[in-house]
Amino acid sequence: MPQMDIEIAALRVPVALGVHDFERAARQDVTVDLVITLKSVPSHDSIGETAHYDEVAAAVQQTADLKHYDLIETLALAIAERVKAFPDVARVTAAVHKTPRTVAAERLSARISL
Repeated sequence: MPQMDIEIAALRVPVALGVHDFERAARQDVTVDLVITLKSVPSHDSIGETAHYDEVAAAVQQTADLKHYDLIETLALAIAERVKAFPDVARVTAAVHKTPRTVAAERLSARISL
C-alpha cells in the first residue's frame, strides 16, 4: 500500500523559550521541520484529502504561542501532538531547532515521532 509523506522544512516560529533570564526577556525564533504521514494517499486533486500546509503552519504557531516553554523538547512534543490531531494525519515527526547562546554549537535540536 502506498504511503504519502508531506514535509514542511525550516518553518520559522517566534516563541518564548529557554531557562536563562536573557531567554525569558524576549521571544526567539526557532525553526521547525515536520514530516507528516497521511492516513491515505489523496485520490483526487483536492485539499480536503490532505493536511493543509497553511493550517498546519498556523497550528504550529498557535502551539508556540500557548505559553513559555523551558525546553525545546517540550515544544517539539507539543507541536507533534497538535499536528497528529489533524484528521488526515497518521504519523508525524517534529523537530525544533534553535541557535544556542550558551554552548559552542551551530544549533540545538529536539526531534520526536508520534
